[in-house]
Amino acid sequence: MKAIAITHKGTEDIAALEIKELVKASSKISETVVLFEPKNMIDLCKLAYKAQSISRVVYLFDELKIQADFNKILKTIETAIKKISFDKWLGKDKSFKVLCRHLTNNNFSSQDMEKEAGAFIIENIKQKKAYEQKVDLENPDLIFYVYIFGERCYLGIDFCGFDLSKRDYKVFSSASDIKGTIAYSLLRIARYEKQKKLLDPFCSSGVIPIEAALYSNGSVNYYRKDNFAFLKLKPFEKENFDNFFNKLNKQDTKNKIFIAASDQQLYHVRSAKKNAKIAGANKDIEFSRIDLEWLDTKFNKNEIDLIAAKPLFSKYDVQKIKKTYDEFFYAAKYILSEKGKIALISISMDLLKESAEKHGFKIAEERIVWQGQQKLEITVFKN
Repeated sequence: MKAIAITHKGTEDIAALEIKELVKASSKISETVVLFEPKNMIDLCKLAYKAQSISRVVYLFDELKIQADFNKILKTIETAIKKISFDKWLGKDKSFKVLCRHLTNNNFSSQDMEKEAGAFIIENIKQKKAYEQKVDLENPDLIFYVYIFGERCYLGIDFCGFDLSKRDYKVFSSASDIKGTIAYSLLRIARYEKQKKLLDPFCSSGVIPIEAALYSNGSVNYYRKDNFAFLKLKPFEKENFDNFFNKLNKQDTKNKIFIAASDQQLYHVRSAKKNAKIAGANKDIEFSRIDLEWLDTKFNKNEIDLIAAKPLFSKYDVQKIKKTYDEFFYAAKYILSEKGKIALISISMDLLKESAEKHGFKIAEERIVWQGQQKLEITVFKN
């Protein structure tokens, strides 16, 4: 049995780490994809429910090498679908739809691919079972997933039914927000652990502290667990999913954690508080409005183990941004523990690096990640 987890480009190693932690499976990394072999299919359900770094979990039928031409891609996919047995997945009383996501420069739409692949599946089953499989675009029993990235195409069964990277708690947001999957990855890149004291002094809508709290005490999908596609799959018709979810939720014993979230703008603090309440994480986070120059009066010397944040950025008011960064790193020098780290994410790291060096910080790690088409830089600093 093979499966894939789809993630952001640049965070594949974090997704692989989660897979190892949650379902104890080793994996192989490709761009935006982590290929692994689960011990059983229920592990895919667990991963879909608990993982914070991935956007989709797919039971894998086939991995294909494709060419750029749409007609040639269709021929390759048609040949692959003809070989698939849907016996344990579909019956006369079941319905399906095809969902396609492609990150390529090809001149075809996902809708084109969904229509053609759906026709191939109908023809496959008609040839083998002599009936026409029902299609339901609104509420199908099974979602056949086609994922294309570059010259690779993956065919399989979607266990999620929705994009896991979209967080329900992000009701109050700002244009500069990062996705929850990216925020979680930032924390894990910086080696965040539940016993460490965490601060986000640019909390905006609260994504980073909320992801940290849910990693320690909960699931990002707790309030949408009834929406998962795996609940309707034929192989799980006898599965007691109430017990399944209860067992996973009981594992989230309340860890004693310290997470502080602050911002210079009161409306950001209020938005973060509201989002945290929606996520069920508000009791684990201490929110406050603090100017950066006063951080060293709010926290004790060497009190904080990790600062993780997406600082303000503007290419128009460089002097103001420089002043903000200098105030931040000056205060960070005082409140950060001896082995503490600062993990920052921004569309440009140049001014941050300049200010960090001025205050005696060194670069421990750098990487590029992609949020859709948006390139983001991550830098981890150490004393």
